[in-house]
Amino acid sequence: MELYCRNGAMGPILKEAFEEAPVLSGAGFENLLASFGTHLFSIKVSPPRSDAAFHWRSDISAGQGISVWRTRYSAGWSYSSESLDDDLVMAFLTAGAADMTVGTRSARRTPSTIALAPLSMLRRHQMEAVDGSYANVMLRFDAKVVAGVLKAMFGHAALTKLDLMPTIDLSTYTGKTLLQLSRTIVSGMHGQQLQSFSPKAMALLTEAALRLVFENVPHRFIDKLDRGPNDVAPRHIHRAIEYMRANLHRPLTMLDIAEAVGISDRYLQLGFRRFRDTTPAMYLRQIRLEAVHAELLRPENRLPIHEVALKWGFTHMGRFAAQYRAAFGASPSDTVKRALGSY
Repeated sequence: MELYCRNGAMGPILKEAFEEAPVLSGAGFENLLASFGTHLFSIKVSPPRSDAAFHWRSDISAGQGISVWRTRYSAGWSYSSESLDDDLVMAFLTAGAADMTVGTRSARRTPSTIALAPLSMLRRHQMEAVDGSYANVMLRFDAKVVAGVLKAMFGHAALTKLDLMPTIDLSTYTGKTLLQLSRTIVSGMHGQQLQSFSPKAMALLTEAALRLVFENVPHRFIDKLDRGPNDVAPRHIHRAIEYMRANLHRPLTMLDIAEAVGISDRYLQLGFRRFRDTTPAMYLRQIRLEAVHAELLRPENRLPIHEVALKWGFTHMGRFAAQYRAAFGASPSDTVKRALGSY
């Protein structure tokens, strides 16, 4: 598999990045293996059983804490992972099928399922081309990011101890939501807008995908989500708000805030609902809107509206404008006119 990272100027987000053909291509299985180099995880491979010509396409886009791999093969082959990394792999088939063994569990992969596997526990992955085509989109979450989410949710759980169910049905709520999140991540990574233009957006999407997995996919520690402190003290929420206000300029995630306060992100959510009747994400958005409003009201402000919005963490101007109007009953441009005395 050859690696390809787009490092050029930002272009429009690729809405169909899942279906779009990978950028680089080659012929011959040995050519595929040679392109692996030392960039990917260690694997032990078994070549295609057929003597027919083998063709491949692939690319990879790497970001902070996550990478996206897209591959297409004209024939199936198999491998086992010899990696020691506790990365989590989440993969979607768009053509073909596969059989895999994760730890002691075996599962059949089809385009109607999502595959989940700790990389160090992937014992076997046998690909099968259907009508001469095998196509896969894989999201690889770095061990450090995965460990951070697990620590916030469970305190001590290690990925390899969870014994995650290895497949998710795409027809379920969890499957549909993960597909939607993953499409957004893949489009952002390959379009470069979310990755380089807004690290905050990519961090939040990555965290959301992992939390959705650990909250809904069966595993050994899922019952612990309903255990813990009976309540969250108001002082925790007060400290969380202080931390938010002191770090509005940073690409905060809910994990950042929970860790700073000293509680899990789950209890951060519960505390905000109990004491503020909202979520921490919505509260953070509101105080960021207030920061934008205050800056636009300053007559000495000379920054364009979109730069002020970006400064305070808003990357989608259409949504920002709608949220701003809902919060203040006027558009950002109306606020600027008011500040200049021409409203």
